[in-house]
Amino acid sequence: MKMKLLKRLGLLVSSLFLCLGLLEFLLRILAPLQWIFPVSDWTHQYGVIAYPDRQIVNAQPGHFRYIYTTNKDRLRGTWVSPHSYKCNLLLLGDSNVFGFGVQDNETIDVRFNELTSSSPRMINMGNGGWSLPQAVRRYIDIGREFTPEGIILHMAGNDLEDPVYGINWVAYAKSDGSIGLRDIPEMPSAGRLRKLVAPDGYTYKLIMTSQLALRLKSVFNNHSLPPNQPIEVSSEQVVVRQKSVNESRYAALLRAFALQLQTDNVRFIFIVDQRDFYGSEIVRQEAEALALERYLELHFVHDWFIPGKDLPKSSQGHAFGAEACEALAHKFKEIWEDTSTGS
Repeated sequence: MKMKLLKRLGLLVSSLFLCLGLLEFLLRILAPLQWIFPVSDWTHQYGVIAYPDRQIVNAQPGHFRYIYTTNKDRLRGTWVSPHSYKCNLLLLGDSNVFGFGVQDNETIDVRFNELTSSSPRMINMGNGGWSLPQAVRRYIDIGREFTPEGIILHMAGNDLEDPVYGINWVAYAKSDGSIGLRDIPEMPSAGRLRKLVAPDGYTYKLIMTSQLALRLKSVFNNHSLPPNQPIEVSSEQVVVRQKSVNESRYAALLRAFALQLQTDNVRFIFIVDQRDFYGSEIVRQEAEALALERYLELHFVHDWFIPGKDLPKSSQGHAFGAEACEALAHKFKEIWEDTSTGS
């Protein structure tokens, strides 16, 4: 009797695994979801940030597979000593600058360095999910070590309002116009899964790459967990999702950053997709004022091409695919070689 029960249990378990395997196979063939592994790390200094020394795989079965290689400084590409080149040019921004949706040899910085024979040497300091505060802190924490001659900063469409992460104000403009840095507390929802299973373990990888597990995780997140809420420290929000709150902070930090770069004798090139600055009059007026005062050089991607239209988006979905990265590398070379400032 006991043996029969064990056989039935074994048959039931085997059938369950067979059904799950078949379902996973069918989902991969018929309706595959995109996955990224390892997903971003989380730190008090930056919020979301890439893991160091990794090959990050971004794939959609049957459609695309990208590999993003990071170095020990959590930057994309091969590690470069700050003292390897006489002239360095830093590239700051979010996932479009980091190069989501393009291979390692197709990023803006790689193509720029090939066009210029690495003089100046462009260093990619972009990271997925970042806005101006993280970019500013990245310059202060690491970028200064490269004693750069210039910085190119790209402003993206979700820089004023990120519904997923919120904008983490790890850098901000003080009342005296200087830049302040602060660490942020962990958001209650950050890294829920990593608290339960090791982020380097097989279980975590299975959950983040399995088509069935991805769908179950999405259902769980949408229906069982409360939405993220802004976190307050000393009655001042450090994680904000409201665009109206972020606009004035962005404008103030942009000015503080521009003034700091002038003090450091660093050329500041500010790149925006659209001339309306995503509907923010506050940021537009501040950026144009800084350009008139010659604190920065203002340029617009739409003057060269319309991302996703003139040049198609990457198959991963980001506005800057391989063609756009190639075009931007050429435009940045032209801008850098033009020593005159202005928009």
